[in-house]
Amino acid sequence: MEKEITVKEFETMVNSIDVIEEPIIVKRENKQDLVVISLEQYKKELFLAELSSKLEKSEKEYEQGKIHKARVVFKELREKYGY
Repeated sequence: MEKEITVKEFETMVNSIDVIEEPIIVKRENKQDLVVISLEQYKKELFLAELSSKLEKSEKEYEQGKIHKARVVFKELREKYGY
């Protein structure tokens, strides 16, 4: 559940809480202007965005026939890393 507050309320809130548990929407001049999330949530969102991008790229390569046999890939990995 998100919370919507003014800039002044945000300043007061930030000084009074230890952990941001839910997104905080900060309004400026009666417009939603800023979203504050915890660093943990931010890192999770970045990870998921990167993962989604890589999966999308992989799906396109698969559709274009750019695939590799697993045996070949694992053989190359073993040769490169010595496993």
